[in-house]
Amino acid sequence: MSRFVTLLWILIAGIGALALYQIKHEVIAQERELARLNRAIVQEQESIHVLRAEWSLVNQPKRLQALAERHLDLQPMKPGQFGRVDAVPAQSPQVPPAQPRAIAQERR
Repeated sequence: MSRFVTLLWILIAGIGALALYQIKHEVIAQERELARLNRAIVQEQESIHVLRAEWSLVNQPKRLQALAERHLDLQPMKPGQFGRVDAVPAQSPQVPPAQPRAIAQERR
């Protein structure tokens, strides 16, 4: 009986050791995945920082004004260009829905 109990405890200890070994390797794999995700997050944060810096550069009012003057032929509005609100129709005219190109080409 004593041998049976001893063998049973050795078997239980062996199963416990194998389970612990398996869990250890799963934890190591999860830690690697976590480290990879953290590196990706840091890289994305750096990209966002660069994009915000570029946006602030591109969106500067002086730069936009210079581009508008160079590329757009904007003129000050004249009083005759203003209209009355009651002159605007209450509902826009109905426009037929556009057909996809594939259907339009089949009908030709």
